[in-house]
Amino acid sequence: MGWASASRIFEPAADAMLRTGATAAQKTEVLSALVKALLEGDWDTAEESLGLYEDDPAIVEAFRRHGIVVECGAERDLLSGWSVCQEERGHVGCHRDWQGREW
Repeated sequence: MGWASASRIFEPAADAMLRTGATAAQKTEVLSALVKALLEGDWDTAEESLGLYEDDPAIVEAFRRHGIVVECGAERDLLSGWSVCQEERGHVGCHRDWQGREW
């Protein structure tokens, strides 16, 4: 069972770093450490928190270091059903869904 309430820890910390003018390097290092700790506690809504900060490259990098990315989201109706690309936004090459199907 996941830990959705971890967002109530991450988001105020990220907001404080933005409010206080932390450098990109500071945001990435501090928030990466926080993401790691929260994920170890079974944080299961990290993607939703990332979505709130997807326009801040330093925060995006903090998540990326732990395998959480802003997904491409391209959609395609494949013969086997509807599919959504899970690759990182801006990726090069084929789209790929969670089952490894490419288009």
